[in-house]
Amino acid sequence: MDLSKKKWLYVTGCSHTGGSEILTPGEGKLTHAGLQKTWSGLLAEACKLNLINDSISGAGNEYIMTSAIDFVSKWKDSGRDLDEVLVIQAWSTFERQQFAFGESTYHIHWANGQSPEHYKEWYKQDFTNYFKALQLYATDHAYGVKRRVRNQVLSKAYFESNNVDYAMLNACSEQETDWEQYKAQSKWNPLTRYRHLLDELPSDNFFEPYDSFIDQYRHDEQYKEHISEWLHADAHIHRLYYHKFKTWLEKI
Repeated sequence: MDLSKKKWLYVTGCSHTGGSEILTPGEGKLTHAGLQKTWSGLLAEACKLNLINDSISGAGNEYIMTSAIDFVSKWKDSGRDLDEVLVIQAWSTFERQQFAFGESTYHIHWANGQSPEHYKEWYKQDFTNYFKALQLYATDHAYGVKRRVRNQVLSKAYFESNNVDYAMLNACSEQETDWEQYKAQSKWNPLTRYRHLLDELPSDNFFEPYDSFIDQYRHDEQYKEHISEWLHADAHIHRLYYHKFKTWLEKI
């Protein structure tokens, strides 16, 4: 991909892509300073691109799909040139959910194990019972995996129908080929089976589809000091990832 022809880099994902804890362990707030140290910030700087990073802590894969589609659709609707844009989606873990309340004034990004106490303070709303229900009924792993694959297939179809240059990667939760080929296909409800979708995934535009940004480093002892207790990477890890991602991106 000839990045010299691009002017804008749009990236969407979760806290791993937004730079949570990248400057200070324990500080999860996403900041402009932290964003500059992420792999997307480094890519934008190296290629002289204007960076738009829509990553949100706790974001799930529906958000990652819809935020990217909304961005492209609004860009197109405003009459701007899509040839100037590169869109990158960094997929998140499988079970996360997004819901809205207050006539869609507030959008909540829920992750497994998340406490409702923060939301009592921020929004003066008590989601305790709803969070319990999500914990019980919205964390089916098999269905969550299929849902992420489906989001990826739908995103690919939308981008290619609009001639948009794009790339995908997994920010966390790598996909397992053995699990796909055996357990999901033969043991569980047909609604969780998705082998038929795998051929629809991007073949050239998906970076390391069976690995993920954070997992490839957190399992390696030499990088232990660079990964926080909440499994977020520091600036050193982001720079390592940036170098190999940029090398791959320039070849597609």
